[in-house]
Amino acid sequence: MNASSFPSFSNATSSPHAPTFSELLALVLLFIKIILNSVGFLLNCLLLWLIIQNIRKLHTTFSILLTYTLVNDILISTTLLLCLKRIVQCHETVAMVYFGPCSLVSPEFCHVLDSIHLHALQNWILSQILLIGFRTAMLSSVQSFLSVKKTVSFCILAWLPGGVTLVLHIMYTFSPDRLLALIHRCYDEDFSHSVVSGYESFYNSPMPFTLVMLLVPNIPHYFFVYCFRHKQNHDLKRRTMSVTTLRMHSTLRKVSTMKAFLPLFLLADVLIFFFCQMELLPPQFMEYFLGTISSSINILNPIIAICCFRPYRSMFKEYYRFIISKLSAHPKVVFLDGSSDEIVNL
Repeated sequence: MNASSFPSFSNATSSPHAPTFSELLALVLLFIKIILNSVGFLLNCLLLWLIIQNIRKLHTTFSILLTYTLVNDILISTTLLLCLKRIVQCHETVAMVYFGPCSLVSPEFCHVLDSIHLHALQNWILSQILLIGFRTAMLSSVQSFLSVKKTVSFCILAWLPGGVTLVLHIMYTFSPDRLLALIHRCYDEDFSHSVVSGYESFYNSPMPFTLVMLLVPNIPHYFFVYCFRHKQNHDLKRRTMSVTTLRMHSTLRKVSTMKAFLPLFLLADVLIFFFCQMELLPPQFMEYFLGTISSSINILNPIIAICCFRPYRSMFKEYYRFIISKLSAHPKVVFLDGSSDEIVNL
């Protein structure tokens, strides 16, 4: 295993020879990751601002849950863009080579941001369980579940496992020099001038617990998805349903179907990391694709909310028309060479 098998991004731009396919692939995937997270960050901030501006017009409980999800999405995008890490694996050692803005500060600062990133990913999957549970409760008679106090309590409970993970990762101590010595067993590439953090041994780090907390919540999530679809199919058989209720069922079915696929993007990243660590996949999968697949979530999540829920769609259209009207309002010029009041738009 040598440096040519795992090209660095700095070498991809500074080497005199023509870039290899691996270097081009790495740069293309990096560009895609930056675009997805930048656009996702803007969309999530827009939707969060719409919710805050119109909180009194919206369903309070659902707005709280969606806000909880949006905050996690924003954290995921922000920390990823600040870190822009390259994951280097050598046997049980996992090192993060940073070339984002955090590298201008210190390895410890990058490590904290990366810990927050993992914490936000874990909270995101738990927030999806809360959302699908909310939709299931809307179709049942368990209206007490929809109270604001209990909703906030559920959000706090969902945050606690991620909070434990965050503390474990931040408290983990590492030696950059020791990490460099370990990864140089597999790499000829010189990382001495890079900002590096990571885990000397995967098995003696918080990473196994983090993987479990990213994998296990998928089980209750898809259990709730099944319960929701079963309940909805049962309710749709009733012929006494009003048009408004039928429209609500149709919207919830559409949203639940699309939302059910979102955790699969994160699951793909987790499985890539797991199989690479078990040496069932070559480390290139972890180095190139990890983080790129799950970045799609940050765009799809706000788009689904804006397009499928009428209150958010109406707010988006209202502000869009307002902005367009302001941009299209040109100053008017009066012709001075005549006695008429003729006015023309520029």
